Amino acid sequence: MDKVILKNMRFDFPIGLDAWRRFRKPQPVQITIEAQPTSTLEPAAAKDDVNLSMDYGSLYKNMSAALKEPHPDAFPTIRSLIALLVGLVPDCGLLNIEILLPKALPHSTGGVLYRFQIDKSELEIDTSSLTVTVRQIACTCIVGVNPHERIYKQTVFIDISVPMVDPAVGVGALEEHYTAALHDMVQTIRERVEGSSYHTIEALATAVAQIVTLGYGHTVAKVRIDKPSAIATIEAAAVEITRSKTFFENKDFWKVKLP
Repeated sequence: MDKVILKNMRFDFPIGLDAWRRFRKPQPVQITIEAQPTSTLEPAAAKDDVNLSMDYGSLYKNMSAALKEPHPDAFPTIRSLIALLVGLVPDCGLLNIEILLPKALPHSTGGVLYRFQIDKSELEIDTSSLTVTVRQIACTCIVGVNPHERIYKQTVFIDISVPMVDPAVGVGALEEHYTAALHDMVQTIRERVEGSSYHTIEALATAVAQIVTLGYGHTVAKVRIDKPSAIATIEAAAVEITRSKTFFENKDFWKVKLP
């Protein structure tokens, strides 16, 4: 399980849509690489020789050079960036890539995080997965059982994680429409949540999962809701649920209760 890690490399270049749904506009990009070499790092440790390891200095230089001033059309999709990064990492058994676009959505204070993993540990078999998480969608709504919570709105923060259903990597697997749908989904969730009134964040999280799956076609959604005002002496109380599209086929959890 030895790993070489490059954490939070910061760049600024155009990728997909920006927060205002514009193409070819630069935006901040943070990249983390975790590479598990095909052999352990013990030889490098035993002889204290970087040539026997995966040289993270050279890896960073190669990535920095490739991403310093890319062409405005170089990364129309997140997958096109992933394809470049995978090609720059030397042979490894397991590769994890995290790409954070911290300002990709106007109402997401935590940004949009893409997590890609490719496993080459099995001979002639490469398996990969890609998920996207919209972090900390800020909403104000009526939620809670206490009398004052039924009068005043409070802020909650919503995280939504869904799989990118096509695991193919490359510019041929375009997701412009997918990215635009992500903007639409967040806007819909904010409008529905801010018009709602629930006693529990469990019910609110379930309603959000229903929008994500039935409204936007995702097979499964993980929804986390943080309620910072719930208890004064802690940072937040939170609930996290995972629900599939089939779970909602014969159910209707969305309900707007008036206070």
